[in-house]
Order: sequence, then C-alpha cells, then structure tokens
Amino acid sequence: MKINLKSLVGVLSVAATAVSVTSCSQSEEMLPVGNTRAANVVTVSGVINTNMTWSASNEYHLNGKVYVSGGATLTIQPGTKIVGLYNDVPAKASALVITRNGKINAAGTASNPIVMTAESNHQYPGGWGGFVVLGNAPINQTNNPVIEGIESDELPADVDIHYGGSNANDNSGTIQYVRVEYAGANVSQDNELNSFTFGGVGAGTTFDHCQAYYGEDDAFEFFGGTINAKYLVSTSTHDDAFDFDFGYTGKLQFLVATVDANSTYYTKDPNGIECDNDGSSSSLTPFTHPTISNLTIVGTVNGKVAQSAMGDGKSMKSCANFRRNCQFTLVNSILYGYPTGILCETTNSYVFKNNVVNGVSTTFSGITADATNTAAASAEAIGLTSPWGGYTGLMPNASPANAGADFSELDSWFTTTSYRGAVGGRSNWLTQAWVK
Repeated sequence: MKINLKSLVGVLSVAATAVSVTSCSQSEEMLPVGNTRAANVVTVSGVINTNMTWSASNEYHLNGKVYVSGGATLTIQPGTKIVGLYNDVPAKASALVITRNGKINAAGTASNPIVMTAESNHQYPGGWGGFVVLGNAPINQTNNPVIEGIESDELPADVDIHYGGSNANDNSGTIQYVRVEYAGANVSQDNELNSFTFGGVGAGTTFDHCQAYYGEDDAFEFFGGTINAKYLVSTSTHDDAFDFDFGYTGKLQFLVATVDANSTYYTKDPNGIECDNDGSSSSLTPFTHPTISNLTIVGTVNGKVAQSAMGDGKSMKSCANFRRNCQFTLVNSILYGYPTGILCETTNSYVFKNNVVNGVSTTFSGITADATNTAAASAEAIGLTSPWGGYTGLMPNASPANAGADFSELDSWFTTTSYRGAVGGRSNWLTQAWVK
C-alpha cells in the first residue's frame, strides 16, 4: 500500500523531513511480510533542496534521477539500502546526483556499508544509472561541460549539472564504505553513467573504502578534479575499472580491480586503467596526472572473457592504457591477466617505478621499464598466494610481490608499505565484510 508521507508527521522522522522538501517527491509502502531488514520503502524522485537524512530503517527507491542541490546535504546512515528503479527509457535511468550546490554525507562502516543497487529483477550490469558527484575543483576543459550520462532536456528546473571550478580543496562531503552494484546504464552512444562518476570533485572530499560491483561502463571515472582516495575495489566492471580524464590530478592508493571470465563485455576496449588528457590529446592544463601506488589489476588466465567487442570477440585490451597526452605516476603496483600489461601511448612525462607486470601476450608496449620494474614471466611468478584464487589469493608470499616498494617519489599522504600491490602485511582488507 502507498502512504502519503504527510500523514506520518510525528510518527516517522523521515516523513517529518520530507514535509519540508516540497520539490522532493517521496512515498512509502510496507515491505513484504518476512523482510526484517527495513520497515518501509521510501520512493524518491526529483530534487532534494533541504537537508535530509536517510535511515537504515528504510529502503530508498530512486525513481529516475534524484538531485541534491540548493545548498542541501544528504546524510545516509550506515547500513542504508538504496535501490535504483529500472526504466526502459535510457535517458530516464535512475541515479543519485550530488550537484556542485549540494553535499553528500554517506559514511558507512566496515560491517555496515551503504549499498546502492538495482531492483531485484534487474540485478545485472546497467540495471540502473549510478552515483554521480559534481564539484568545483579544477578541470582542463574551457567549455563549462555538463556531466555525461544525463540528458539536459530531462533536468528539473534550476538543477545545474555543470562541473569544475577553481577550488582545488572543494569539499563535496564524505563517501565511505559505499558499494554501488549493477550500475552503468547506457543513456546513448558514448554517453553512459558509471558506478561512481566524479566531475571536478575536490581534495576536501573524503573518499575511501568503496566498491563498484558488476557495472556496465566504468567503475570509477574521474573527470578532472583533485579528489584523493584509498581502498577502492572494482569487481567485474565491463569497461574500465579506473578512468581518468579532463585534468584529474588526485592521489590514489590501495586499489583493486578483478574480472569475471564468464562476463560479456560490450565495450570495444576494456582496460584496468584508461587515462587521457582529453579526447583530442590536447595540451590543456592541468594535465591529467593520477598518482597511484599499491594498485592490483587482475584480468583472466588468457586475457579473454566470454564475449567482448574487441576484434576477436573475446579479448580485453590492457591492464593500463595511458594515452592522449596524459601524464601519470604509477608505482609499487601489480598488474596481470590482460593481453597487454602496460600500453603507453602518451609522449608526455610520467613516473613508472617498482611495479610487477605480466601481459598475456605483451608486457610492456610503448614504455621502457627501468630496472626497478619487474616483467614477470607469468602470473604465477609474481609471488602471490594464488593469482587466480580470488581476493584471498592476492596476498604476497614471495618475491617480487612481497618486497621492493619504494615511496621516494610520493608525499606523506601515502601509507608506506614494503610490499607491492594492494594487499599485504598481516591482513587482507579485501576479506572485510564491506567487500562483496
């Protein structure tokens, strides 16, 4: 049954909040008998333009795009479940969008993450849109761009989806222990939503311990900005795990990307990393320059999946593809299981040191690896417990994986390790409850 929130004032705190948000349409219905996870379903659409809290005692269903704007902060409590409803009109795909004029406070915990997912009968890659955050940090584009994946003619009045600005320390809020599942709806040709999309998001934003799970386009895409992050996981994303563009200059550590060999990849060039200055290889500044340490990229035994749009219909492309005049720093990392290990197509400056790489066909293409880097003869020679054994197999137990890291190229933001790759030491953080 449907219950008007206004009839629940004084009974449910979420109802009392919603009364003051006249531009945010919400309704409640009881969950089926036997579901003890949440007492109510709250359907949300439109614009949130006043401070609001979503509670774990409810399940929130996004009906189309939901925009946080007008100076409002959306707070999402640990353990809250958010469901993006399916729409067979691609432009109307559900998504949660934090605009430059809004803020997100989504602080889950290791044992009680916040989960954004598709409805039960559409739990497959692209079953809904995804999570989008826009900020005021620098980008290298001069045309005041709007974020991809959202059609302008679908926007409510007074909602702005432009991104970028001049504040490198811009703060869009907190995003911790958040998992986004089955996202990445393809809105139109070359215009897709991702699991996590960041446009011009600043370094004042807190971002860590997040997972993209079976998304259709990219897991984490950064359009410019300066946001830093630790502990990010991409699980079987069907395009790129980490995509950088438009002048992104943030710092990243403890990143993992894995592939499901039984998946169908509809994209033409799936990579672990894809990095461009922009689509035209311009010299616009700031140059795209992610600084990455302790990354583990895992492909498949033969570099192939069940089906893809690559030339032979099954192959992926590269563990990391640096191209189109980007810069990059990649150190202390392990990459294997794609046809090509490192595919370097940029002539701009870079730092590439202390990595262990194996490509199924080619390990280094377009890049000269110095003596600090190791071209492993096979995945098994990297020194992991079990390179094809899932998350538990990624612990280093032999050289070169369990030693050789060097942090002399990095600043104090990075956590110093002796091992290379994303996990090591005494514990494997990938086995924590927030990782699916």
